[in-house]
Parts: sequence; structure tokens; C-alpha cells
Amino acid sequence: MARPPGALVASLVAALVAGLLAAGAAPATADPIVPPGASDAVTALAQANARAADATEASLDAAEQLEVRQGEADRTRREADDARVVADAARAERDRAFVDVDQVSRAAYQGGQLDALGALLGSESPQAYLDRTALLDSISEDNRAIVQRFLDATAAAEGSERDAAARALDAERSASDAQRTADDAARRKVDADREVAAAERALAEASPDTLAALRSGGTTAYPTDIPGVGIAMDALRVALTQQGKPYVWGATGPSTYDCSGLVQWAYRQVGVGLPRVSRQQALVGVPVAPQDAQPGDLIFFNSPVSHVGFYVGGGKFLEAPQSGDVVKVSNVRSNVTGVRRIVL
Repeated sequence: MARPPGALVASLVAALVAGLLAAGAAPATADPIVPPGASDAVTALAQANARAADATEASLDAAEQLEVRQGEADRTRREADDARVVADAARAERDRAFVDVDQVSRAAYQGGQLDALGALLGSESPQAYLDRTALLDSISEDNRAIVQRFLDATAAAEGSERDAAARALDAERSASDAQRTADDAARRKVDADREVAAAERALAEASPDTLAALRSGGTTAYPTDIPGVGIAMDALRVALTQQGKPYVWGATGPSTYDCSGLVQWAYRQVGVGLPRVSRQQALVGVPVAPQDAQPGDLIFFNSPVSHVGFYVGGGKFLEAPQSGDVVKVSNVRSNVTGVRRIVL
């Protein structure tokens, strides 16, 4: 059974297209979610929420990048260690071959081949001498194989040493990258904590009317039995069961959520792992043109991306909007910067 297409109304198609086309010129921070006709107090609270959400997103993104960088550093260190083991083995093989060559040298002395073999072993480039037919003819077939093994082992040891050195350098660079990312994550965490604290103070000081106005719009009673098949629809139906639960910065469920935490949690329930933050979630799946959006598609807002929700059809989407509000279905806003479809 084919999944029914989402029926975006004409005005919202235009808004989606405009949002995507304007992505390059969009503001660097999240747009506040301000109800129409909101008072200055509501607008200020929404702006504080937007700054806190943007800072939290940046902090989580930096932490995720740190995990990736540390993984790369650990991997390159292991590769460097493996390369050193190979180099040590190659050097040991070279040393064993040298013992055999020394025995050949002694035998050559006793057999009158000292001058030829001495010239071979004492030269800076033994391989060049081996290329000379006259010298090869002066060494027995068995001895020639022994000498060649020594030369091969020496070349292998030198190559392994170079490889180990290169991998060790890569490991150092990866570790340095990880440290820089860690420092950046720490700075972003401080900024995020400051913005969240400011927003929490604003929420605590807000009047009941201001909080009610902030939560105005949308519904928490959207049907959860939307028809359709596929992993995206499965995740959407699960996410819809969370309507009415509070938004909390950095929360990933099951009692509170932020926007990307809701998306990640819903997909986890259907056996699919997604990145933690919205700007990373905006890179998974396949891109979808706004006019082709279907229920279950992920819809992203702001540039850089800092908000995400599930498109449910009819120009509406499920979101965990902002602090002071709850998971609900809202009208799609105009600051859309992408639509993605998760397919397996």
C-alpha cells in the first residue's frame, strides 16, 4: 500500500519554497516562535527561548563532534600501534636474514668468494650489485636467495617504519583536533548554560497570561492513527503519542523533550538510530522538495538548522517548540530550510 502524499496547501508550499530559497540569507540564530499579535513580554520570552535553544543545539553539536574526533584519534592511534608492530616484525625478519647472510659471508670466505660477496655486502646499494650478472654468477643459487631475502626484509622494515611514523603523525593530528573540539564544546556549554539560565529566569518571572500566550496555537489532540506504511510513518505515529509533554532544553524523553530529542526518541522506538542534534539530523535520509513532502518527513527550520519536527500533512507539523510549551501539532512556519525523508 502506497503512503498517501501530504497535501500542502498552496500558501504553505510558497512559504516552504521561500524558506528554502532564502536559506543562505537566513539569520545565524534561531527565529523566535512568536504567536501572532504577541505582546512585548511574550516576544521577549520567545527570543530568550530561541537564544537558549540555539546555544543548546550548538553545545550538543560540539559534544557530538568531539565524540567523532576522539573516535578518529583512538582509531589512528591503534593503526599507528599496529604499524609499529609490523615494523618490529619486519626488523626482526631483517635481523634473522642478516645472520644467514653472515653465514654466507663466512662460507664465501672459505670458498674463495670473499671479494665478490664482500663487495655486495659492503656497498651502499646491494641491489645494484645483484643486478650484475657477473656477481650473481659468483654466488650459488642458495646463497643468492638468502641475500635476496635480507634485501627484501630490509626494504620491508624500512617501509613499515615509514608507515608507522606517518600513522603516528596522523594520530597526533587527530588527538589535536579532538582537543580543539573539546575546548570548543566547553566554551559552547558555558554559553548554552548562560542562555538557558537567562531564559529560565525570564520564564520564572513571566505572568500566567504571558505563558498562556506563549503556548497559544497548535493542538495536543492530533490523531495518532495516521494511515500509511514505512519507517517514517511508524516513527511519526510513535511521536504523536507524546503530545502534551513539556519541552525542556536538551531533553530526549520519555517525559520531556527538545525538538531533536523528540525526533531521535521516536526513531529509536522503531529501531532506527539518528544523530542527537537537528543540524546533524538534517544530513540523514534523502532530500525532498517541499511540494512533495509527505507525512513522516522531517522538516527543518533556521540557518544553521536549529529546529526540527515531523510533517503530518495539511500544512502542519509535530514539534517540541520551546520552553514553556509542550509537544504539539502546529502550522508550518515560513523559515523552513529543508525537508528530509528517512528510508531504509
